Amino acid sequence: MNAYGYGTLPESAAATEAWGKWSLARLNAYSFGLAGFVLAMDTAVLPILVLEVAPEAAKNTLLGMLGLAGMLAGALVQVPVGWASDRTRSRLGRRLPYMLWACVCIPVALIALAAPLTYSSLLVVWLFIQINSGIAYSPYLASIRELVPANRMGVAASIKTLLEALGGASILCLAALMVGHYSRPDNAWWLWATLAMFAAAILVTAAISSTTIYRRMHGAGGAATATFHRAAMAFPESTSMSRLHPDLPWFVASRAAFLAAVVIFTTYGLFFLRDKVQVDNPAQALGVAIIGIGGMLVLTTYPSGWLSDRVGRKPVLAVGTVAALTGTIAMMWVSTYLLAVLVASMIGGAVGIILTTHWALANDLGTPGREAQHMGVVNLGTLIGAAGAKAIGPLPDLVSVWFGPGFGYTALLGASALLFIIGGLLLSRVRVQRPATGPDSGSGPA
Repeated sequence: MNAYGYGTLPESAAATEAWGKWSLARLNAYSFGLAGFVLAMDTAVLPILVLEVAPEAAKNTLLGMLGLAGMLAGALVQVPVGWASDRTRSRLGRRLPYMLWACVCIPVALIALAAPLTYSSLLVVWLFIQINSGIAYSPYLASIRELVPANRMGVAASIKTLLEALGGASILCLAALMVGHYSRPDNAWWLWATLAMFAAAILVTAAISSTTIYRRMHGAGGAATATFHRAAMAFPESTSMSRLHPDLPWFVASRAAFLAAVVIFTTYGLFFLRDKVQVDNPAQALGVAIIGIGGMLVLTTYPSGWLSDRVGRKPVLAVGTVAALTGTIAMMWVSTYLLAVLVASMIGGAVGIILTTHWALANDLGTPGREAQHMGVVNLGTLIGAAGAKAIGPLPDLVSVWFGPGFGYTALLGASALLFIIGGLLLSRVRVQRPATGPDSGSGPA
């Protein structure tokens, strides 16, 4: 326990095993597939599908409503599924049944997206996908917290963020390039190919992470096996959150603000390139831009996680926040595609610092025995932030009507900058300790 009675990770047999970089990469593989899928859908595929079923003048509003509804649906299942996962007893443990369920449901739902849709049917399918993503995610994140020792959590968070960035960059880039060729009816197969790629990414990465979780928890023996098969009666039946970290509400609010700031541009970036920068093929231009943005994000993730294990989370987060704020303000004045890519790449590097260190801090604040419930609440902040970014969809449409087309996206970027400031201020209310010190576990077997 730390000074507040929360936050130290359980030192089970599984947790004290050496966790090399490749072991952590296998554990976090599902982050690659799921993050890449959701980002590619939000950024490249859903805007194209919305353009098929929505009037031009309402495209931002209807895209925002679609994303908002999906995020809220995913958020509603996070905490109850986390509570249920903490109390689940099965041959596959407490976490894997939920991951496997989602791996069946999501690919099935993707088939429906390839059929001709109305806005209502698109909304229903996307809600189903987001709900099942939420069912898998908090149990999956809880398994990471159960397995990784505290003095490796910064590195684990950096590898998780790195894989999310690689998944987001690679899958989004491929999806953007592929759907750039899509049209009905002659080139509809490009959409089928894109959705098949999403299904393969989810299935393969879930299989890698699930196998790693099962082997580590089931094969370690002792305390780890007891944790893996822990019975429901070992936990309080109450769903009360009073035993979670007392500063968790401030942290969740901070996470919501940061994630909203990040998601605003990823959601509306395609329309930004189309309407303000005026590129000819915004889907393909976005795919190329993601290479630079993702590359900078990748470069900052591991150093920031490693450094936060040694100097603390807040100083590293402060650097990332200032850099992200500076880049977002600069983006208001870009007028060419090259300049947009350069500034966005700077923001991408800052976002890598923020996502990595903020996630490591989320694990520092956790409560043993309530891992999935804690992660459900944390991810609630993630989803609220992303949903808030979707809810801002009417802003550029309204501002464009009142002041002109370019001002709508300036208002979006101004909102993003303000949210970075709010996220940093809220984080100052969270009491944290330095990460637990100890030998570097990375020297052990992978």
